[in-house]
Amino acid sequence: QALAARMAAAKLARDAELAAVQMSARQRAHDLWEKAKPADGGHAYLFKKGVPAYGLKLLRQQLVVPLRDVDGTLHSLQFIAGDGRKTFLTGGRKRGCYHAIGKPEAALCVCEGYATGATIYRDTGHATAVAFDAGNLQPVARALRQKFPRLTLVIAADNDTETPGNP
Repeated sequence: QALAARMAAAKLARDAELAAVQMSARQRAHDLWEKAKPADGGHAYLFKKGVPAYGLKLLRQQLVVPLRDVDGTLHSLQFIAGDGRKTFLTGGRKRGCYHAIGKPEAALCVCEGYATGATIYRDTGHATAVAFDAGNLQPVARALRQKFPRLTLVIAADNDTETPGNP
C-alpha cells in the first residue's frame, strides 16, 4: 500500500509538471505565432515540395506550422527550415494536435507531414489534418472522429519502407 501510494504521488507530480511545461509552451507558441508574418510560396521548402503555404507563417526564415487541438487551441509549433529540417517547440503538446487545411465537408484526410497534407488538399479539395508523424495519426483521427462523427475519415499514412519496422 505504501509503494502504491508513493507511485500514485509520483504520477501526480509528473502530471502536474507536464501540465506546467505544456502551459508555458502554449504561451510561447502564442507569442511566437503573433510575431510571425504570413508565409508565401517563396520559402525554399515550399518551392522544393511544390506546395502553397496553407495557414503557415514565417519567422526567422523558417516556416511555422501551428499545432492545434480539435477546439482550435494553439498548443505548439513546428518549424521547417529551407533545407527541410523540422523541429518542434520545446515542451509543446503534439499528441492529438494537428494543422488543419481546408474546411471539412464530406471527407477529411489525416496525413503525417505538411507537404503531404498540402498536396492532398490542393489535388482533391478535401480538408486535411496534418498529424506530423505516424505516432500521432491515431490520436488525431480519434479526436477528429469525436468532433466529426459523420464525416468519412481517410488516413493517408506514409509508406516508410526505408525505416526499420515501417511505422
